[in-house]
Amino acid sequence: MGERYLGERHMGGTFVKGRIDLYVGTVAFAGLIALMAASSTQRTDALDPIMLAVLVALACVAQRVPVFLFRSSAISVSFAAVIAAYVLYGTGAAVWVSLAQALVNSITPRRKPLRKAAFNFGSFALSAFAAGELYRLIGGMTPPAAIGPTLLAVALSAGAYFLVNTTLTAVAIASSEGQNVVSVWRTNYSWMPVNFGATAVQGAALALAYQALGLFGVFVFTVPLCVAWFSFRLYMTKSTEVRQRNEELSTVNELLRQTNDRLEQSHISVIGALIGALEAKESHLSGHAATTMHYSVEVGRKLGLGADEIAGIKLGALFHDVGKIGVPESLLSKPDELTDEEWVEMRAHPTIGASLLGNVPMLDRIRPIVLAHHENFDGTGYPAGLKGSEIPLAAQIISVADSYDAMTSERPYRIALRPKQALRELRANAGTQFNPVVVEAFIQVVIEERRRAARGKAPVHGHRHVYQQALEAVKVAS
Repeated sequence: MGERYLGERHMGGTFVKGRIDLYVGTVAFAGLIALMAASSTQRTDALDPIMLAVLVALACVAQRVPVFLFRSSAISVSFAAVIAAYVLYGTGAAVWVSLAQALVNSITPRRKPLRKAAFNFGSFALSAFAAGELYRLIGGMTPPAAIGPTLLAVALSAGAYFLVNTTLTAVAIASSEGQNVVSVWRTNYSWMPVNFGATAVQGAALALAYQALGLFGVFVFTVPLCVAWFSFRLYMTKSTEVRQRNEELSTVNELLRQTNDRLEQSHISVIGALIGALEAKESHLSGHAATTMHYSVEVGRKLGLGADEIAGIKLGALFHDVGKIGVPESLLSKPDELTDEEWVEMRAHPTIGASLLGNVPMLDRIRPIVLAHHENFDGTGYPAGLKGSEIPLAAQIISVADSYDAMTSERPYRIALRPKQALRELRANAGTQFNPVVVEAFIQVVIEERRRAARGKAPVHGHRHVYQQALEAVKVAS
């Protein structure tokens, strides 16, 4: 019990060839020495051939139907037969029973390569030898007499078997995978001592039952071994089902995450395409959304807003004019001033934009910003006539940045203003059309950028495709 079946990935091609071959050869040779030493001291006259055959059969059957664990590990209750063998007859009998374990192990669950079989032979033989000799050295009686001393000696000797068996295998695994031996041992075997100890006690009880009741006692104490095997198997079956369900859930969650990401990107790409189409309709607006976003974000930072609010400003600025996609192109490109009737149509674009964004869940949060970016600080704006703090701060910031870019850009019906003239216009309308605090922060941003430009550090407005701008902002805000 407690061995780890060395999988193909731990042998052959993936092993560090020379070092692993040397280690396997050393373990196998040491196991052969242990077999010879134990056999030379074994008293054959004390053996009961029938009982020894029963122990060998128990070891073979238990080894043939192990309970497979995670990552190619397995446990079996065949170790109980080894315990009973050295308690009843001594170390030699225990090593012989371990050879039966190794033989069955070499073909379970499929035939193993010679090197792997040799390693398992050495590991089983050394473990049985160490346990049997320690049992003898600490005063364990063969055959057993008193129950108390026998159980104590079995507990200590079983610990030796467990440590030798698991350590030999942990070293092989660590060497093949380039890991720390202690880490490998703790990962694979630190949870096993309780189950292992229980099986060891059953092995001792099997020997004591045979001493007291003969083969009938063996039958009586074979039942607990079967129960132990069944409990191991049931536990691992349930654990495997839970692990599989967890893995399935993890896979489903990952697929949902990927689908959500793709859906998010597709929604934003649609909106980005609409903005691109809008800028294509209004050639004079090329880069307007990105420029408005740049100044709006800088003002938001100047006012000390947090990352989440900045992300909202970025999205609001990028999408603030998306509603113009529903405005007739003839109005957007008209070279003259609009009539009152035409202004009614133009002023519908915040409402159209807000309705459009309502179909994109991750952009729903910026609908109030887009809807209010033409509201005036004194309540004379549109579409709802909001005033002061009723207007979202992000919309007040975007309104200033939008107006500045509009004033400093060419229009079919007028020439562009110089930056200084545009800034004077903003300040002249502070308190009526614009929030005075936002205007002053905007002016500071523009002045600082002009100073940096004079020193040869021109600002980069980042006129990248609006799809990328929006996707980055959504990720920050989510």
